[in-house]
Amino acid sequence: MNLQEVIKKTLDEIPPSRTDWTNSVFQSVKTAGKNSVGGFGEHLFRDWSESEGNSARIVRKGHDVLSGTEKVEVKTAFKSKAGSYFFNQIYYTHPETGAQKDWDHLVFVFVSPTGVEMWKCEKPLEPQKYFRRNNGWSWNRNSPSKLDNSIWKQIYTDGNL
Repeated sequence: MNLQEVIKKTLDEIPPSRTDWTNSVFQSVKTAGKNSVGGFGEHLFRDWSESEGNSARIVRKGHDVLSGTEKVEVKTAFKSKAGSYFFNQIYYTHPETGAQKDWDHLVFVFVSPTGVEMWKCEKPLEPQKYFRRNNGWSWNRNSPSKLDNSIWKQIYTDGNL
């Protein structure tokens, strides 16, 4: 048995990705590990909030960012190999304690190899109208244009998704 051959055979079976991160400024964040993607979104939203004149800080306790008086849950998704964005673990209650999560606004940060967008909404009172059940609530589509624009508003864009 040749381990290198096994690795090569395995890699040869993987279908090519429709999303190429090779020359992306975001590649280092994407590959940095488990918490880097979420941290990127939280820092981006905090810095954007401050640029808008709001005092903002990352807290990660019941919500991710305190922006002025808004308690904001920030979810970040990097474009997948299949070309979609998957936001999950949108919790209304703590999964272990059952305690109510205290966020009042939700921000989705969409990151592609060539751009980033942030979209914000007030906490939907009926999550089943906008999300699917999957480890809390989730949203999985190929574009932010699929967001319900009756509740979502684009707040930032840089580059092209």
